[in-house]
Amino acid sequence: MGRGFTCLLLIALQTVPAVAQKKAPKWADKVSKAVITVETTSKDGQTRTGSGFFIRENGEAVAAYDLFRNAEKAVVTTSAGEKLPVTRILGADNIYGVIRFEVDAPKKTAFLTPAKTAPQTGSTVCIPPPEAAGELTRGAISEITKVNGAYDYYKVEVPLPKSQESFPLLTEDGEVIALTQADASGQGKTYGISVAYIQSLQVASMDLLGRAYSEIGIRKAWPQPAEEAQITLLLYASREDAATYLETLTDFIATFPDYPEGYVSRASHYAYYRRDLAPDASSVMLDLALEDLDRAGKLTKDRAETYFNKAKLIFSIATGDSTLSHKNWDVAAADEYLQKALAEEDRPAYRQLEGDIALYIGDYERAYRAYSTVNQSPVASGMSFYLAAKSRQQIPGYNYIEVIALLDSAVAKSPVSEAQAYLLENVELKMQTGFYEQAVKDYDKYFIMTGGNVGNGFYYYREQARFRSNDLKGALEDIGRAISADPENAVYHAEKASVYLRMQEPVKAQECVEKAIALEPDFASAYRILGICLVRREKKEEACEPFEKARELGDPVVEKLIKENCNLNQH
Repeated sequence: MGRGFTCLLLIALQTVPAVAQKKAPKWADKVSKAVITVETTSKDGQTRTGSGFFIRENGEAVAAYDLFRNAEKAVVTTSAGEKLPVTRILGADNIYGVIRFEVDAPKKTAFLTPAKTAPQTGSTVCIPPPEAAGELTRGAISEITKVNGAYDYYKVEVPLPKSQESFPLLTEDGEVIALTQADASGQGKTYGISVAYIQSLQVASMDLLGRAYSEIGIRKAWPQPAEEAQITLLLYASREDAATYLETLTDFIATFPDYPEGYVSRASHYAYYRRDLAPDASSVMLDLALEDLDRAGKLTKDRAETYFNKAKLIFSIATGDSTLSHKNWDVAAADEYLQKALAEEDRPAYRQLEGDIALYIGDYERAYRAYSTVNQSPVASGMSFYLAAKSRQQIPGYNYIEVIALLDSAVAKSPVSEAQAYLLENVELKMQTGFYEQAVKDYDKYFIMTGGNVGNGFYYYREQARFRSNDLKGALEDIGRAISADPENAVYHAEKASVYLRMQEPVKAQECVEKAIALEPDFASAYRILGICLVRREKKEEACEPFEKARELGDPVVEKLIKENCNLNQH
């Protein structure tokens, strides 16, 4: 009988809490269906598991950022046990530790509705239990601060178990206001960051370079609009291999199917990386490239640009691969499309390509005309002036003054890094044609462009220009700088001797040229200069020996000096 009484007592004790327990609100079931388990996997196979919840019926959800750090893939498990892969990151903030993402949901998902009115300090809020049968955790908001000056950050006077981190923080009506976060100070409070803030996070064009996104290997959402997203597309190009970038391009096109530039970009990728994408069927990639260019053409009314895009890509591929034999990918095909573009509209960019094509096939007059047209337009550049100069030089009977003027314009139109090369080429032409003073000015300009970061060779060549423009003091200073930088260079010492000879100082000249001979005993022209020094010092008989040595070593101009100074003495 005692045993039966005990059983009745146990039953009574179990029944009382069930009767006294507060009835769950109507919305509790909806909340439990919206809460998800998130499992992420890193590249090395490490997994993390945490919680989150859906905020839209299309499978958009929120969770803690740390759960996704270094993740290469992620899967969510719904309350019904469905496993749905995470397809893309929609927004992230590694400072406040939140992330918004999208899953591949075959049907509408249960989701939580954001509160229309934000609660105030003192309001009661609740957190759903980890298990569907558990009780809601209730507490009062004790403090509200701001995130980014516009969004609420809540402090609630209840402890937060780890099992309820990244859970929804709800109003008493079941509307979500925040994602729960643990109390880092260990004081046993609950914090909640506004869902509205998490929803505001968007991927911007340059975010790929930021740590918040670069630490996550899962594909990110594209910025809006398409023009903004195209900047991100370019960033991906330098970070992904050919196959992965093709997937990125295809995803971009799927997101912006009516944006022609996406097809143009993929066409270029097919063409340039055809061997990486299909080693045994690279011609198929070229066919796909043309198909994409055709698709781009159908999305724009600009027929001229459609032809131009084809011409530009075909020309680049054809000239970059001498083994290519595809019938639709040669320079003639590029020129044909370009002429169609010009027939639709005559644009400077088209003339630039015409010049490139004509220069490549050796039609220099056509190239010069095309580049000249570009140079009279607002898009004229250092390169267009430079190529006009190079084309002009190939036309028989060209005017070198005109070429120098074109190179001067190329320098003026170019950024410093590009202008330096044009400037040096123009200096060489000016030296060849006797414009020595202009050459010196160009060398001075080059010195300024480089911030004085020049080598001994620069001083040697500027010395040549100064010497020929009769700036002997400047020439002496430059060759002195060259020698200081490279004192073992025999040529520099011989050049210094030449400057002293022009300055009518044969003794100093002889000292210099003797250093040159000591450094390089077979230096033919140094012996000739030594002979001249001796002649100037009225030592003709002594001069004949170095003259003969110069002739023995093959000096091409010493013969005349021997006839003038040595043979005469023999009579």
